Amino acid sequence: MGLMFRDCSSLNSVPLFDTRNVTNISEMFYHCTSLVSIPLFDTSNVSYMNSTLRGCTSLTYIPLFDTSNVIAMNYMCQECYNVEGGALSLYQQASTQTIPPSRYDWAFKDCGKNTPTGLAELQQIPRSWGGLG
Repeated sequence: MGLMFRDCSSLNSVPLFDTRNVTNISEMFYHCTSLVSIPLFDTSNVSYMNSTLRGCTSLTYIPLFDTSNVIAMNYMCQECYNVEGGALSLYQQASTQTIPPSRYDWAFKDCGKNTPTGLAELQQIPRSWGGLG
């Protein structure tokens, strides 16, 4: 499913669809600049979340995706400037799971930096994950 909606600048919402058997959602919504919201997909079998939401500049919330099997989530939420919440919860879940992702560089780089609550979350995420903490 990776690259499914890549560069779809006119997409502002996404319907919930069955992702139970999906293992790769890398770049699924990459640069979907008008995307405001995204449903909480079943990501329990996903291994790769690289750049899934990267460049979704209108997105306001990051869902708490299941990251229990994720091994790579680098750049996942990079450049989601207007996120108001959800990034910190996703970081906390992924970083403390039994086997944390081995690739997470810049997962949250600039995520939420344009909103007060998003910036506050970003300051609590370590720099190694793309945060400001």
